[in-house]
Amino acid sequence: MESTIRFEGDVAVISLTGRLDSGAAPLFDLWFAGQDKPECRSYLLEMSALTYITSAGLRSILKICKVLEARGGRLAACAMTGPVRDLFKIAGFNQFVALYEGLDEGLAALSA
Repeated sequence: MESTIRFEGDVAVISLTGRLDSGAAPLFDLWFAGQDKPECRSYLLEMSALTYITSAGLRSILKICKVLEARGGRLAACAMTGPVRDLFKIAGFNQFVALYEGLDEGLAALSA
């Protein structure tokens, strides 16, 4: 899995590529811990190139939610492929992670 981060105004956009599974999740957790800025309260996961996610990957996303919750921030996701979106919904993650069809829509919502 590959992850990159860029800042669009006050929103940190994390682009995920490949598979977020039990092998990649611990590496992603470490990567995020090194990239996280305590002053950043809005993160957007851009997932158009994420082809697969497991419960370990969902756990990593839940960790980000907890970090942001502690600082009054929020996490959203956008541009998910069908299987990834389906798993998010089955696991109930759409109850606490806002899902947007595209990057522009996600950025607009988090910037408001």
